Amino acid sequence: MSAAALVLAALPPLPAGALTNDAAAIVAKHEAYVGHPPGLVLTYRYLRATATPAASKDQSGDASSAPSLTTFRRGAVYHRLGDLTGNSVENGFTGRAFWASNENGYTVVEYEDAARNRLTRNLVTGDLLTDVPATARGSQTVDGVAADVVRIMPASGVPADIAFDHATGAYVQVAYDPDNGYGRSVVHYDGYTEIAPGVRVPSGYHSSDYGAWKLAEHAVREVTNDDLRGPVPTAKWNFVSTDAVPIDLVEHQTPYAFLPRGQAVELRATIQGHTGRFLLDSGASGIILYRPYADALKLTMLGRTGFTGVNGVGVAAQSARVPSIELGKNSLTNVVVTVAPALPPDAANPQNNPVDGILGYDFLAGALVDVDTANRTIRILDPNVMEPTVGKGAYAFTVNLATRQPEVVLRVNNVTTRAIFDTGNDFLAVLSDDLKTSGRLVALNDVLNAGGGQTADYQINFMGVDGPSNIPARCSRLNEIIVGPYHYQNVETCFGPAKVFGRDGGLIGFDFLRHFNWTFDYAESKLVLTPNGK
Repeated sequence: MSAAALVLAALPPLPAGALTNDAAAIVAKHEAYVGHPPGLVLTYRYLRATATPAASKDQSGDASSAPSLTTFRRGAVYHRLGDLTGNSVENGFTGRAFWASNENGYTVVEYEDAARNRLTRNLVTGDLLTDVPATARGSQTVDGVAADVVRIMPASGVPADIAFDHATGAYVQVAYDPDNGYGRSVVHYDGYTEIAPGVRVPSGYHSSDYGAWKLAEHAVREVTNDDLRGPVPTAKWNFVSTDAVPIDLVEHQTPYAFLPRGQAVELRATIQGHTGRFLLDSGASGIILYRPYADALKLTMLGRTGFTGVNGVGVAAQSARVPSIELGKNSLTNVVVTVAPALPPDAANPQNNPVDGILGYDFLAGALVDVDTANRTIRILDPNVMEPTVGKGAYAFTVNLATRQPEVVLRVNNVTTRAIFDTGNDFLAVLSDDLKTSGRLVALNDVLNAGGGQTADYQINFMGVDGPSNIPARCSRLNEIIVGPYHYQNVETCFGPAKVFGRDGGLIGFDFLRHFNWTFDYAESKLVLTPNGK
């Protein structure tokens, strides 16, 4: 599906409202300074990392080979292409929906937090502030510049504090979601360049989140519909058979004897003639191949990349294009994957050999994937031909795939929050510890029956794709979590750091999912759970 066709997201029109007189004058000065071009095409190139996460290293060599971001803009509607060391990622706004595509061309509509953040950033970068509710917040020196500060408050976005150069009206700094301890992001502007009479754009910008970028190419012109059109998937399933393929339900020892053993789905797939063992992980936003298995495939690396896991730790990796991943008679072709260092051994399960890889979003995105956990099989089906069956007792969840993970709304003790259906989480439920620290969730049952006695709440060190956690999570038993029509009772729950999960976020793991068969229908943003009698 092209991004231009994504017009069904339920976003209201761009917000309108009243500015205070001081704020209105400051914004008017800015808009007079930047001008009103009919359309813009701007390319920025990456200069350096302003922080040093494991996945972000300084670039070297020919500047033309450095990562670039090119934006086509027509008012609020835009299309941004990121050429990131051999991989292309894209995002945009159609006028009704924000969307994002990954390196395989799979496109998701952005909802909730992602859409709110994107809306505000679009208003700021598009210089579309005239009708946005705003208040002046005084003057201060920012980055050595005398600046007037205005807080904008878009009705459907996040707030932002914008520091405008008092002399010119240019942006000096923008703090997005400034009061959010988990999501605050600050962008610094490095001057402006006049690219046409009366039209000025940022010469560069930098932030701790994204590094430093410098204006490389620019044009003032009409932007066409073709310029604004998003990608089509470059990865493709070849559907040959609807036959079921065997899977394994492997067991993992949990850290405490009073907890049942964890489980996970593993399957065998073949790449370049090498059969490997893979974890089916709906909580993974892509496909990962681990060394030494990946080394045996003799893949050509595309560039550097990285990822984080449940512990929020950055892992440096590389990307590569795989000709084909074969499962039974079906195959996923021309797919970009992440190649990562070997997984560290699991101290809790030394008898288990680490998997050769993880099959996440890109494995699930282009097919109807039907997993029968009761009979231990998987089928890969053509979503253009087949539809999921929603039988008695089954429920088709609408999932938010903005992070390329199937997120749903749930209720915990009358508190509404969100969590991801995570087939790679072999046992527990995990919720943000902000639910506890904010006081929203207080009715916890912190006493567990264990071997005829009782034990207080306990702690677990998470083991994720980013390795083991250094700080244990506090865990206890919740009376009930309501997931769609299902009442999940006596739930072993750990509270993970809000810096990873945000104010609302979490994981629903195998302890819940083992009671269902799963049908992933990501083309329709659906995940069907069917009780399996287990």
